[in-house]
Amino acid sequence: MGRAMLVQAPRRARFLTTGILALVLSVLCACESKIIPLTEQEKQHMTTFTEHMTTRCLGRYLVDLPASFILNPIQRIEIEGVEIQIEPMTKLQFSMMLKDRATGLANTTIGVRPEYPMLQETYPISGNDDLGSVFNRAESDSNGSRGGRMLELHAWKNGYAITANVKATDTRFPEYAGDKGIQAMEIDVPEKLALLLAVYQRTQGRADTEVPNGQGVCFPNGLVRGPATDQEHLDISYYLGGAPDVSFEFHSLSDIGPEDTELLDRGAAIEGSLKAKHGYTLRKGHVRGQLEGAQEWLIGYKPLDEIAYQSFTLEANSKTGSAMAPLIVLDFGVGSRIPEAPLSLEEVAVRKPLSKATLSESEAIALWDVVVPTLRPRPGAF
Repeated sequence: MGRAMLVQAPRRARFLTTGILALVLSVLCACESKIIPLTEQEKQHMTTFTEHMTTRCLGRYLVDLPASFILNPIQRIEIEGVEIQIEPMTKLQFSMMLKDRATGLANTTIGVRPEYPMLQETYPISGNDDLGSVFNRAESDSNGSRGGRMLELHAWKNGYAITANVKATDTRFPEYAGDKGIQAMEIDVPEKLALLLAVYQRTQGRADTEVPNGQGVCFPNGLVRGPATDQEHLDISYYLGGAPDVSFEFHSLSDIGPEDTELLDRGAAIEGSLKAKHGYTLRKGHVRGQLEGAQEWLIGYKPLDEIAYQSFTLEANSKTGSAMAPLIVLDFGVGSRIPEAPLSLEEVAVRKPLSKATLSESEAIALWDVVVPTLRPRPGAF
């Protein structure tokens, strides 16, 4: 679709039983003529597939996904200007990693003539059983400039390794003494360090299926406690275990402000692009149920000499886009590869192309109609 599209969640918790799934499937079969009814085999497959649903905490929302969906490490989490990643790790593993990182930074220089140290200063982290450091380093080792700083935090807390970064500016280096423009720039390292540590103090590890209580924003393996702010940007993905082409992507943005249009308002542009891409609309409109104001657009593609694939989007809060009502997008794809880290040329050369989508078009719609009604704000999260 080319643009993040957003959703607001219903308030109802997990409610999907086999009986309700059967109702969803029967309604699905009566939809627009472009939607092919499920076969009996497909109905049985989807009933089994969605029998075990697991609640996941995404941002300040909850959604129920089949238990077979796995957290994708490809993510972007930025809270109050601080980028954060968390992963389970033993204390010994973390200590070795921290030592290697400190040594690597200490041995790295930037620039050519003269050379400057990459690392300027290290601040230890202490408190309770916490272990770690903040490295005040040059933002980049490619341009030879020391003015752009990166405050890079590595810490271990209760079985989780926390990495957090925030950009800063420092123009107090002698090479900038004669540049009035640079000298006029704000020096904000102390303020950014205080911000980084404040966010870290509210950060904790979290199991993927753990649903926390109270105010806070969830992200993969972690949680930042506190009330909602207008500086939260999350891109989180889950994919179907064992399948290279089935994924849900959740996007929450409270930092963009209200938009002039909603999903359906952009219909002319969307429809105009479909013909060139051999695409067609399966269904579009307002989402029924407790997704107040949410809109959806379900698209199928049948490109020449390639497998058919689907791209579905749900969007809400486009015209609010605030801390208490962030722009929410839920994207679902079948038949095209899941988000992944860039591959090397060798990996690309040996990877076989997809020969068939894991789910049929009808199954994709059935799964979408099971998951979407479960998207809801987490009670007390805001």
